[in-house]
Amino acid sequence: MRAAVLVALALLVVAGGATAQSFGGGGFGEEPTFGPPLEQRDYGQPQPEAGSRFFIHRQEVKLALLGAFMVGAGILAFLGRSWLRRVYLVAGVAVLGFVMGGFLCPTAAVQNVFLKAGTAYLLLFLVPVVGALLMGRLYCGYVCPFGALQELIHVRKWALRVPDRVWRALSWVRYAVLVYLVARVLVVHTVALDGFSPFKPLFAWGGTPATVAFTAAFAVLSVVVFRPFCRVLCPYGALLSILSRFSLFRVQADNGCRDCGLCTRVCPTGAIRGGAVDATECLLCGGCVGACRPGALRLRPFSRRS
Repeated sequence: MRAAVLVALALLVVAGGATAQSFGGGGFGEEPTFGPPLEQRDYGQPQPEAGSRFFIHRQEVKLALLGAFMVGAGILAFLGRSWLRRVYLVAGVAVLGFVMGGFLCPTAAVQNVFLKAGTAYLLLFLVPVVGALLMGRLYCGYVCPFGALQELIHVRKWALRVPDRVWRALSWVRYAVLVYLVARVLVVHTVALDGFSPFKPLFAWGGTPATVAFTAAFAVLSVVVFRPFCRVLCPYGALLSILSRFSLFRVQADNGCRDCGLCTRVCPTGAIRGGAVDATECLLCGGCVGACRPGALRLRPFSRRS
């Protein structure tokens, strides 16, 4: 199954590169460069036209694609078909990643929302936020091409065993990164570290030696660690994690739960302890739902169990 997914990914990447020409670049038709990365033109400080037009940098196309992918993700999350989700991740990497240049870059998103609030960028930023309030980290688990590619190249049988207490400690780093980036952009009004999202140089076909090295390091790490950037450093994911505490729908166990621990063992993010699902870590992947023999776990309206 993994081999089939990777083959499909390769085919979609090739197709995506050709399709990108109709959107004005960002694909194989452009000559790769190691000067200023393409994302600085899409995600850096607001350009002159930002003050005169609401839609800039193909934001109308991006908004339509993002909305469509989020709706599809919500449907898949309720269906709970993990194999279909992997196909969806491949499509997201191909379309949102390679064709569209990897928009909503995790490190830039939490900064550009302040600099481009007068454009459709605000709507792009808010779509995953609304998704988090409705269903938790739906964007992270199904739509984000940066997280999806980390997951697709992960080999579970090679996964390193990291104690839960270490993961819990490391997960606080992303919140620190979020606070730092937001505080900085409010003070100096410029974007920092916008190229330091894994695979952004790959999606944009350009970057600096430092950002390329950063991507290479996390690509290697992703093979043996499940979504390392998402779980430790991603500031946008940190924001969505906070909002997921208030989500209307969550994966929960009903009275049929036998506390067998199977869901805890299969959860790739360590979001389940003692049958209780931590919404801040849950990616709605459906792995626990499919593995639960009593069928006690499912995505449903949130209710506090006594």
